[in-house]
Amino acid sequence: MTVAAHAHLHVNSRTMDAKRKRGRPKSLTDSARKKRKTEATKHYAKTRVHLGEYLDEWNDLRESLGLNSNPELAGFLLSYHRQHPSHMRTSTPAKPTLPRVSELTVSDISSRGNGSTTETAESGVEELDKSVDIGLSLPKCSQPSTSQPMEFTSRAAEKKKTLSSSFVDPFSLSISIKKTSEEDEDLLDEEYVPDYDVTLGSDEDADIEDVAGGDMVFESEETEVHVEDKPEEHYFGPGITQVLTTEGFGAVFRDEKVLAFEEQLLMLAKTKIDDKCLVKGCSESVAISTKYVGTALYIIWSCSNSHTKHRWCSQPVLNKGLHSGDLVMSAAVLCSGNNFSKVKLMANMINLHLPSPSSFTRIQRTYLVPAIEEKWEEHLENVRSELADREIVLLGDGRMDSPGHCAQYCTYTMMEKDSTKIVALETLDKRETGRKSTNLEKLGFQRSLDDVKSIVNVQEVVTDAHLQIGALMKRQYPEIKHSHDIWHAAKNLGKKIVAAGQEKSCKELLNWNTEIVNHFWHCCKVATTYEEFLDIWVGMLHHVQNEHEWALSYGRMGPGACSHGELTDDRDKDWIEKGSPAHSALTKIVLDKRFLNNVHYYLNFRSTANLEIFNNHILMYASKRIAYSPPVYRARNILAALDYNYSVDLPLLTKDDGSPMYFRTFSKKSGRWTVFQRKVKKTYNHVNDIFFKILKMRLEMEEGMHRPAELSARDPRRLSRTIAPKSPPPTAEIALQKKSRF
Repeated sequence: MTVAAHAHLHVNSRTMDAKRKRGRPKSLTDSARKKRKTEATKHYAKTRVHLGEYLDEWNDLRESLGLNSNPELAGFLLSYHRQHPSHMRTSTPAKPTLPRVSELTVSDISSRGNGSTTETAESGVEELDKSVDIGLSLPKCSQPSTSQPMEFTSRAAEKKKTLSSSFVDPFSLSISIKKTSEEDEDLLDEEYVPDYDVTLGSDEDADIEDVAGGDMVFESEETEVHVEDKPEEHYFGPGITQVLTTEGFGAVFRDEKVLAFEEQLLMLAKTKIDDKCLVKGCSESVAISTKYVGTALYIIWSCSNSHTKHRWCSQPVLNKGLHSGDLVMSAAVLCSGNNFSKVKLMANMINLHLPSPSSFTRIQRTYLVPAIEEKWEEHLENVRSELADREIVLLGDGRMDSPGHCAQYCTYTMMEKDSTKIVALETLDKRETGRKSTNLEKLGFQRSLDDVKSIVNVQEVVTDAHLQIGALMKRQYPEIKHSHDIWHAAKNLGKKIVAAGQEKSCKELLNWNTEIVNHFWHCCKVATTYEEFLDIWVGMLHHVQNEHEWALSYGRMGPGACSHGELTDDRDKDWIEKGSPAHSALTKIVLDKRFLNNVHYYLNFRSTANLEIFNNHILMYASKRIAYSPPVYRARNILAALDYNYSVDLPLLTKDDGSPMYFRTFSKKSGRWTVFQRKVKKTYNHVNDIFFKILKMRLEMEEGMHRPAELSARDPRRLSRTIAPKSPPPTAEIALQKKSRF
């Protein structure tokens, strides 16, 4: 279990009013506001203490000593340590208890902006015992008892839902409000609204790029023990050039570098050539010259009369004169997610010979892209064949290549829920939707679903709350259940509460933000019908005002009541007064008609979180700062999908005794060290398959790669040469019309 215990501070609204200066509130620039917020967050993070697996002992000790808060217990222990320096630690054995429903450990979230902070703020929902189906933990009231999760009496809580077994665990949800210090003058600005964040996964892992394979994007650097270099025998010899002074700079950096294959070097070492010309009547001596072709080096033995005695190449030559090093280097640049222009720049700095940009483009168009497409089709057929006899649930999400309404490309991906493998991938260009990027996601969804639906039995589709996709599902796919990603709904709900809490009379809502959002997750998890959801959800309006029984239930006949049992006197927030502005604002949010009308989208409790991981992984292969042609952009997205699918099932690293292997990392978000598990190193076997297909295409192709380029039937460049709405005028004409401001 990983839990953060924080310093506990409460400043009421009257104190804030006393601190407020007269006159118009001071307004800061965005950069100054961001800087101050960052500094305040760093300062606040220093107050957080990592308890880890000792949380239960800590809480038991606090209760046994009759202390009300964590800071009081910390002060007691420090005082005890000063008085008894020989005692280095104090521990209390855990009390034996009967098995019971685990309590969901959550953070009490409040806005530091209003001068009120609460214990464990920002950490959100931490890692828990997930063997028991539990609900939401709420503040404790005055009745003495053990704390139980907040649940409302409902038949839904007593049965398992077969359709609610999502791969996303709500208890790995982290909810936080990014706050500034109470002295921050930004809080007096009426336009100030704290940043609200809902993250799947604990805060400690927020900075770890755990993308399917652990080292999916970039392998982290390992700490190595420095060993002093020692001279070895193979460092010296008549054929070894040593550089011991700066005068050898040219030999290190300026000498020409090429790609040389080992077999070719061994062949050269076995070759014996004298300096006499073999042509009859020629008495000239043979001299050695060099020639560079792409990545290859040619060594030529010839005399002054141009009589060639011998030739040697540093790499094998393929049919029609293509050097294998050029083909290998081009394939490696693309399949590793690099960009040729940057690799070429690196090579130029060290005088390493590479193919020309035009040669790389021809190789990429003729061999690389078709081989990647062929490999993807084969892989997709194998993945779908495993799903042929099953009713599957699809997760769908779109990713634009740039933010806003200026995107050129959209990648729409569909993933099978249980295996978390990608079963469909569509890339679209805005020219396919009349240059309207807002329509790309809908078209990508339709193409992907039609493609998968023609092969496997699709029972349910999960997407975000995209209005166009929702209308399309109702109109064309009424037989398929449509669900929405619960993460987006929870985040939007939290934003509404934070926005309402910015009103001076509604500050209490900020203290209840985490509990309300967590309760929404709990309602979606246990409810199977709209009536059951309404019964559990609306009962929260009674609970927050310390009313735990009411006359009539909202979703069934009979009285309503909370099912959390009696609560203790240990309170860290105030109840919301009935009829107060805060309670009225909360009622408006909870009973919002549009919100309740969309409840049926969340009752299957689904999330597209793994697709968000994949969308992030695409950046390794298709950067948003580089422009690609449509076929190359699709090929790079396919490479990301192949990498993801081949790595998603990799086992975790273990020690020799079979125990888990952990790696430490420092989380900038939480400001502390933590550990994580990594999967075994990837083999990239699919890349070897692609390389084989590339070589096979070259050897079997008769025309070569200098033939005119042909656009495929689905290439959007058939619709228009550019994404501009009109054809470009001559460059000279544009240059004449250009005017400078300087």
